[in-house]
Amino acid sequence: MSLKDKLRAIITALLFVAFPVLGKAQHFIGIKESVSISSVIFTPEQRQDSSLVQWLNIGIVYKYYNYPWVGFQTGLNYAEKGFVWNDTTSRYRVIELPLVSQFHYEVWHLRFIVNAGMYASYVLSGERSYEKDGSRVKENYIFTDRDRRFEYGVHLGGGFGVIIKPFELQFEAGYQFAFSYMMDAKYKNEPILYSHFQQWMFSVALLVRL
Repeated sequence: MSLKDKLRAIITALLFVAFPVLGKAQHFIGIKESVSISSVIFTPEQRQDSSLVQWLNIGIVYKYYNYPWVGFQTGLNYAEKGFVWNDTTSRYRVIELPLVSQFHYEVWHLRFIVNAGMYASYVLSGERSYEKDGSRVKENYIFTDRDRRFEYGVHLGGGFGVIIKPFELQFEAGYQFAFSYMMDAKYKNEPILYSHFQQWMFSVALLVRL
């Protein structure tokens, strides 16, 4: 058998395998809303007054299933995150792109899911608020050379979906930890300070199978 014939046979065999698999592919798209609780982990440890709760977290969701137990989920989110430090509340508005492997198991009209993957985000703007002379003052945050507006880290979570074909109502809880620093650890003559964002998220999404 010539090399050309071998290549033709291999391609034909791959197509016979691929077509049935691709035929079983499932595509879902939808919208989601979530509540998040965020804070910053400082090293050396710094006093934080409390975690910060954000209610404005909306986005679009896309997920793809091609195998019985695993698929992936991604999307694009507009979200808020922040922290409270030295009686000052810092809040940031970000665009976020998650990409996770999604392990799933279906029974009756329920789909149980476990997520594991990464995320990346970029800070669009920020604001700070604090008490001054008995009143609350808000001001736009001016970014400096020390601030890092691009962030990436790990995303873990799980949940379940209620399936009423072609729709699915999906409930998730997740945790994110940033590998990147919120600000440069070593800046000019200031002490070294490591800063990693972390947040918990609780979301609900409405998806439709395409």
